[in-house]
Amino acid sequence: EVVKIISTETPVILIENDTIMTTGRTLLEAYDRLEVAEFSAKAVINAHSLGEVKLIEDDKIHELEKKFLS
Repeated sequence: EVVKIISTETPVILIENDTIMTTGRTLLEAYDRLEVAEFSAKAVINAHSLGEVKLIEDDKIHELEKKFLS
């Protein structure tokens, strides 16, 4: 099942809230993605102590993607 999900479009996956799997062109790239995932998870957990966590709206995400991923 994991092989069907992980790809260049989805290089990081969380498996059953227990394991993170990353891929990359190099070991360093995969490790970097793991660090970003870990930092992001810690940020979300810590944000709960400040109040309700609000997700970024889809249109704002697409706007950021256009600016930074093109």
